[in-house]
Amino acid sequence: MKTALLIADSPASQQFFAEMLGPSVNVILQPAPAEATKEKFTGLFSTWMRLVDGIVVDGVSIGESTRWAVEALQSTPLREHQPVVVRLTELQRNLACLPEEWLVLSNSETHEQTARAVSAYLLVNDAKAKLQQSDLLRSRQAVAAPSPPAAVVSNGESLRYRDALKNIAQVIGRHLDENALLVEFLQVVRELLGVGKLAIFTRGYQNDLFTDQLALAGRQLAIVGSSGIAPQVVEHLRLGLDFGMAACLAREARILRRSQVLDNLAPDHDPQIAREFELLGTEFAVPMFDEDQLLGVLTFSGKITGEALANEELELVYHLMSQLAQAIRNLHLQKKVTCQQRFMSEVLSNVQSGVVVVGQDDRILSVNRQAQALLELGAREVVGQELNRLPACVADALFEVLQTGQAIAEREVTMPRSRRSLRVNAARFAANLSEHGKSAGGLMVVALLEDLTQAKIQQAQARELADKEFFTRLASRLSHELKNSLVSIKVFGQLLPERYGDPEFRDEFGRVVVNEISRVDALVNNLTFFSHPLGLVPEAVPVEVLLDASLKSVAQEFGRKQLLQVLAQGTDGAASENVGLPLVTVKRHLDHKVPVIEADRIRLIQAFDHVLRNALQALPNGGRVTVSTADAEPADFPKGQFPPGGAVKIQWQDAGEGIELANIARVTEPFMTTRNTGVGLGLTIVKKIIERHSGRLVIDSLYGKGTTVTLVIPVRAQPHPEDALLAHLADFEQNAADNGNGHDEASLSASKGSAHGQG
Repeated sequence: MKTALLIADSPASQQFFAEMLGPSVNVILQPAPAEATKEKFTGLFSTWMRLVDGIVVDGVSIGESTRWAVEALQSTPLREHQPVVVRLTELQRNLACLPEEWLVLSNSETHEQTARAVSAYLLVNDAKAKLQQSDLLRSRQAVAAPSPPAAVVSNGESLRYRDALKNIAQVIGRHLDENALLVEFLQVVRELLGVGKLAIFTRGYQNDLFTDQLALAGRQLAIVGSSGIAPQVVEHLRLGLDFGMAACLAREARILRRSQVLDNLAPDHDPQIAREFELLGTEFAVPMFDEDQLLGVLTFSGKITGEALANEELELVYHLMSQLAQAIRNLHLQKKVTCQQRFMSEVLSNVQSGVVVVGQDDRILSVNRQAQALLELGAREVVGQELNRLPACVADALFEVLQTGQAIAEREVTMPRSRRSLRVNAARFAANLSEHGKSAGGLMVVALLEDLTQAKIQQAQARELADKEFFTRLASRLSHELKNSLVSIKVFGQLLPERYGDPEFRDEFGRVVVNEISRVDALVNNLTFFSHPLGLVPEAVPVEVLLDASLKSVAQEFGRKQLLQVLAQGTDGAASENVGLPLVTVKRHLDHKVPVIEADRIRLIQAFDHVLRNALQALPNGGRVTVSTADAEPADFPKGQFPPGGAVKIQWQDAGEGIELANIARVTEPFMTTRNTGVGLGLTIVKKIIERHSGRLVIDSLYGKGTTVTLVIPVRAQPHPEDALLAHLADFEQNAADNGNGHDEASLSASKGSAHGQG
C-alpha cells in the first residue's frame, strides 16, 4: 500500500496512522462530510477509490458518522485485496457487523499491539495478491498476440516535426520563469502531437547559494503542469524515485509505454507503474535528465483522433525534453547567479567596512555606502569615474597596488578635511569581466576601509586609564621605598649627636646612609628610564662577552651585599669567594653559531643583569642557574616575522620557587613584585630593552620547580618606530640650539641622556 485515504476529524489521527502504516505510505486526511449521510460518504469514496491504494476509517475520531461511513464503504466496489482498516470504540465494535477481510482495531489496544496487527494485515494482504497472480500466470496457456505495427510518419508530418524541433528554442528563450515555460511547453507538445491528456512532473533544486554546482533535491517528483488530468490526481500524486514509473525511467532512461506494463501476468509486470498510468489516464512516459539524474517526467495519452503515435514522434518528444532540461537548468543557474549577486550587493552595502573596487583602466567599479561616508563623497556618484575622484591619500594607495601588484596591509591615512584616520587594506587580483556580451580579462583592486576614530578614542582612554593606574602604583611604591630609606637615615641622624664619638656607630651610619641613598638613586634612575624614548647605540659584540660582563658584575654585587657566593663556571675571575654564604653555581652552555650580534652593549648587559639577579634571588639558600645559548628558529617568532640574518636565543633557568600561574602574565608589569625587596621594575626594563632590539621575552615557570627566562635577539639591528621619534627630538634640539631661543638645555638634553646614562 503506497497511498491511504484516512477518514478522520483529527490531525492527531493522521499522525497516529502514519506511524502505524510506516514512512512508505502517504496518508491523506479527509474529514467526514458535514451533516454526514450514507450518500455523501458514497460520493466521497467513489471520488477517492481509484486514487488511493487503501482506506482507513477512524470511528474514534468521527463518532456517530462512523455508521454511515461503514455502510457506504460496504456498498462501494473495492479492488481485490484492497486493504481496509477501521478503528472503533468498544461500543461501536459491538454494534457493527464488518466483513472478515477488513482489519478492525480497538482503541483499547496498546500502541505496540496496534502496530503489530497493522503490519501483519498488510503483509498477509500483499501475500494473497502475489499468490493469486502467480496462480494465474501458471495457468495461462494462450500466447500473447503480436503488437500492431508502429505508425508511419509521412514526409509532410516529418518536416513539420523537424521544424518544431528547431522552433522550440524560441519558446524556451522567451521565458525567465520556470512555471510559465512548462505551461507553454505542454501547450506546444499537446498541439504538436494532438493528445488529450498530459502532465509533467519535476524535481526541485537544492537552495544552496554558495556551491558551484546545481544539485537536485528530494526523492519525489510532483506535477507542475497538466491538461485533462483530474484535480485530485494533480494535487496528491507523487512519483517516487524508489519505485514505480520514476524509478524505472531513472534506471533505464527510455520511453515507457503503458502497453508494456498492462499485462499483469507478464514477468516484468510492475503493478505500481500500471497503477500510476491508470490514475493519470495516459499511455506514454518520457524522462527528462539533468546530466545523469532524473529531473522530470512527461506523460501523455494517445492522439485524440485514435491514431497510434509513431516512433519518430516519440523520439522527437524525447529530444524536446532534453532541450527543456537544459533550459530549466540554465534558468536555475541564472537565478542562482542573480541571487548571489544580490546577496553580495546587500553584504557590501551593509558591511561596516568601506569597500572600493577599481578596475584596470583606473575607473571606479563599486563603492558601498560605508565607503561613500568614510571618503566624504556626499551624494556624488563616483562609480564609473576616474580614480582621482577619490581623496588623494586613498587614490594613491589604490593606484600603487594596481601598478605594482603589492598588497597594502594596515596602512593608515588621514582624510584632508575632517582629519579622520582610516586604515586601508588593498589587494590586486585577476578577474573575468563581461562587457557587451564578450568576456574580457582584467585586473581589479579591492580596498577595505576602516574608520580608526573610535579605535583611537578607545586607545586614548585605555592609555589614560593605564597611566592613572601606573601613577597610582608609582606613588604608592615610591612613597613606600622613599619612606623606608628616609626612616633609616632619620633614625641614624637622630642618634648621631649622642653616639658621634662611637667609631662603630659612625661606620654603621656611613654604610646605612650610603646604601639608602643608593637605593633612592637607583629608583630615580629606573623611573627616568621610562620617561624618555629609549635610544640605542648598536655595535658588533660577541654574546659571550655580554654574558661574562653580566655574570661578573652580578656575582660581585651579591658577594658585596653578603647575600650569596656566586661561582660562575667558565668565566675568568667572575666568582665571589665569600666563604660561609650559600653557594650558587652558574653553568654555561653556549651553542650559538653567530660570532657577533649588532646590539647596544650597555643596554643588553643591563637586561642580562636584571634577569640573572632575579634568578639568584629565587635561590636564597643556594643552588644552580643554567645559562644556555642557541641559534633561534622561525618558530621562535610568531606570525612568521623571523628577522633577516637570523637571531640568537639566550635562556636563564633556575631551580627556585617558581612563579604562580596567576602572576606569570603580570611579571613584566611595572611595580609587579612578589618579594619584599625591590620595586618590581626589573623585568619591565628587560622587556623594554629586548623589544627595543626587536626581540622577544618569554617567561615559562612551574610553581615549586623553577623558572626559565628566554631572550630572542636579532643578529642584525632592526628598524624601530622609536627611531623616528628620537630623530625628531634630535632635530628639535639642534634647531633650538641653532636659533638660540633660550630653551632650558637640561630639558632639551634629556633625550640625549636617555641612550646611556640612566637605569
